[in-house]
Amino acid sequence: MFKTLKSKLLIIALSTLVVLSIMMSVFSSVVYEYAKEGIFRSYNYGISIFAQEVNQEVAEIENNAHDLALLGEVYYSYGKNNKSMEFGIPEIFKNYPTTLGGGIWFEPYVNNPKKRWSCLYVYRNDDGKLVIDENFESPEYNYHNQSWYKEIKSQLKKGDTVHWSLPYHEMIGSNTLMVTAGSGIYDKNKKLVGISTVDWEISSIMKTISHMKPTSGSFALFADLDNDYVFVSTDKYVDNTKITGNTLKSVPWYSENLKDNGTFTYRGKKYVSFIRKLENNMVLIVNVPEYEMFYMTFIHLLILLLLLMGTTLIISVILYFVLRKNIANPIDKLIHIANKLSNGELNTEIKIEKPEEFVKLADAYNKMVKDIGNITKEREKTETELLIAKKIQLSSLPSTFPAYPDRKEFDIYATMEPAKEVGGDFYDFYFIDKENILFLVADVSGKGVPAALFMMTVKTIINNVAQAGYKPQEMFDIINKKICGNNQVLFVTLFASIVNIKTGKITYINCGHNPPLIRKNNKFEYLKTESNTVLGAFDDTEFKAHDAYLNKNDILFLYTDGVTEAQNKDLEMYGENRLEQTLNKTTTENLQEIISVVKSDIKNFTGDIPQSDDTTMLAFRFNQNPKFLYKDTASTENYSEFHKWVKNICNIFNISNNIKNKIEIITEEIYLNVAFYAYKKNTGTIEVEFIKVNDTLTIIFTDSGIEYNPLIKEEPDIDIPLEERDAGGMGIFMVKNYADNCEYEYKNGKNILKIMLYI
Repeated sequence: MFKTLKSKLLIIALSTLVVLSIMMSVFSSVVYEYAKEGIFRSYNYGISIFAQEVNQEVAEIENNAHDLALLGEVYYSYGKNNKSMEFGIPEIFKNYPTTLGGGIWFEPYVNNPKKRWSCLYVYRNDDGKLVIDENFESPEYNYHNQSWYKEIKSQLKKGDTVHWSLPYHEMIGSNTLMVTAGSGIYDKNKKLVGISTVDWEISSIMKTISHMKPTSGSFALFADLDNDYVFVSTDKYVDNTKITGNTLKSVPWYSENLKDNGTFTYRGKKYVSFIRKLENNMVLIVNVPEYEMFYMTFIHLLILLLLLMGTTLIISVILYFVLRKNIANPIDKLIHIANKLSNGELNTEIKIEKPEEFVKLADAYNKMVKDIGNITKEREKTETELLIAKKIQLSSLPSTFPAYPDRKEFDIYATMEPAKEVGGDFYDFYFIDKENILFLVADVSGKGVPAALFMMTVKTIINNVAQAGYKPQEMFDIINKKICGNNQVLFVTLFASIVNIKTGKITYINCGHNPPLIRKNNKFEYLKTESNTVLGAFDDTEFKAHDAYLNKNDILFLYTDGVTEAQNKDLEMYGENRLEQTLNKTTTENLQEIISVVKSDIKNFTGDIPQSDDTTMLAFRFNQNPKFLYKDTASTENYSEFHKWVKNICNIFNISNNIKNKIEIITEEIYLNVAFYAYKKNTGTIEVEFIKVNDTLTIIFTDSGIEYNPLIKEEPDIDIPLEERDAGGMGIFMVKNYADNCEYEYKNGKNILKIMLYI
């Protein structure tokens, strides 16, 4: 069965493949287990750090309450001067910048025999300033009967410590769901005369806890173990408003047997729990889907295993073919040549480099062939060289049009007609990423096969470097160095452009090449470019690129000097002026027809004079209006980045300062309205799209918030003095007055507001 040399070589290669595959599998399994341990350690560390931050925030609230209690005792014991509290409480809150508000509350008549209610409450307004709220010192509120007051007061009988209330909804002041931390105020006889409190909004806790989301499916629970109630839960399957304040038993997945780094199954998924107890016996539990924890590690290791297996397969195949090439093939070749010799065919040459025994046999045969062979004529050699050069040149160029039939954003068309004495003209185009297409024309110095081969080298270098993601001028610095490293005689001129097919941004660079023409508003004219040094001349040359923006139907026309230097019988050149005039005579949008018109005009100009140089042309048309899209969470924190984005778009469209100011006011008003009012509980997403069509700029705002048409809001009476007007309405009034047209529609659950301005 395994009598032949080839079959034995195959057995060796397959055995190598099996052994290496087993080794790679064992290695991957060990690496995966170590990776899982590392992931557990990283999750434990990250959650511990976050728990420390929550613990610090809780401790800060408790310290704030304790400091207020000390102030209350000083106030009660030394003069009961209201100004001391009005000054002292805000000063204490300055030391705790993250707390919402709080105050000092006295028992009935202990502060003043004539006053049942005596308190002072301070809160932070939207601007972060501390404000005294006088609404609580009244029989309507009657804070002695409020749940938070009773709960904290009853707990303080157990000792002089800070205690927490159950979550409650505060109807006066902040009008929000919150919990309160309180400390006792005592007289000299250790009798309770009042309490101090500091409030913590549930929404603030929710925001803090929501940040602890190691994976997309993770959720957290923050609760009080001593009092057995829930502060907040980020479980998407549970209504947080209903579970807040309830016992831990109301949490569907919670169990007293739950352990740190333990697992449980919830809604068909297996979760890993990370439990951190805080100093006051509050608890933070973060649950992470086990699948999500190890998914990327598994995928990475699977890819690594596949790569290693593939590498092993390649090594085995290479081993097989190396052995076959160096042993089996030379034997087959010698047998084949021996058969030819027996038939009288003496024009065959054997090329064997190793092993040495076969080399000696091949040399002996080749010497015999050279002694009796004939040398090919010089004329046939030259013709063959030119034919090879043409094939090399033409085979490397993209020639199927339309090149991208599924892409409607642009059209591209190019041709290259080689001269009899082959030069080094070429063109190329390809996507360097999903949104950017690169196209170029170039002209290599020299003629014949050397120029054609150098052209192939340059084209390959450009393609490889362009796909690596460098910036344009950095890209051509690298390309130039690589060309210089592969060349000591020839050089190349080139014009290259990179166009973003969504925004119309074009980045172009000219390396000693003919300036291209661009058609805007149905007129071709030469693009003003700064020419860099040719590629391949000096390896320390620095190149400079330029940016511009294309509008709909703009056309860029690139060419080589074979066009403008075409000569007629009087040795006159076709020239740049005639090229510009010819292009401006064309009225068609079809790129192939535009290039055909130029070809025909060159032919009419040169007549019967043979073509002396390659003629290369490339045309690119941008088919859509440039669009710019912003999409992010609408929030005050994100507004500054949104504002920078708007200013950048205004600069791109070269908008005047007057219109730019209007745009900034309009976008600010609408963005912040969405951020503050569109979504009831949390902020949501906002999309803003800029579309420029000729002299009209359309700005489209889209959000998924509450259905609201701002255009129907009643306009404020600007003739009434400012202090007598109703609040609100001026922002939308300014938007409608600054815009040239406004449209609103509610479609597919989204508010869509279109603002149009003539720029």
